[in-house]
Amino acid sequence: MPGPQTPPRIQRGIPPRLHDAAAALYWRHFGAQILPWPATARQGVALVRAAMRPEQALVALAPSGRLVGMAGLRDAGGGFLAPHAKGFVAVWGPARGRLRHLATGLYRPGAETADLVLDGIAVQPQWRRQGIARALIGAAAAHARRLGHPALRAEVEAGNHGGMAAWQAMGFQPLARQRLGWPWSAPAHVLRLAL
Repeated sequence: MPGPQTPPRIQRGIPPRLHDAAAALYWRHFGAQILPWPATARQGVALVRAAMRPEQALVALAPSGRLVGMAGLRDAGGGFLAPHAKGFVAVWGPARGRLRHLATGLYRPGAETADLVLDGIAVQPQWRRQGIARALIGAAAAHARRLGHPALRAEVEAGNHGGMAAWQAMGFQPLARQRLGWPWSAPAHVLRLAL
């Protein structure tokens, strides 16, 4: 594995050849937050693959071109995963897929905002603690500035003290705790980094 002397390249959009790898990485990190019921890894990755909006992501690529990290982005036009039923139908068939999609109506997203929201950051385990997440956040901040967003936002589960400390170390300030996600989800902190 390359060391710090060969930092990954950050780019906007997921190249088609990396769609499967991005779907697997995103599902591995956020699967429990995406669906309110159990699903196999194969089903979850297929759902993310079918619902992903590649232009709503930043990717970190190793010098070899391998995906080592990614950040989903959410703005007024939507997030990394499209909310329509098509992906559910592709994975579970017409009847079960539509029923499962209807259940996602229970999910409470964050309030609308003019900020650019980080829709999840995921880094491959062997690349953690090498500044990948920080580089993705820096690229997201630059992208947000270019588009005129006043700030970046992130959402962190209230019990995730390590995550809160990491975000605050990067300059994010906590706003009020909110009930986001599924009705049974723990409260979450919304953090904001003014640009």
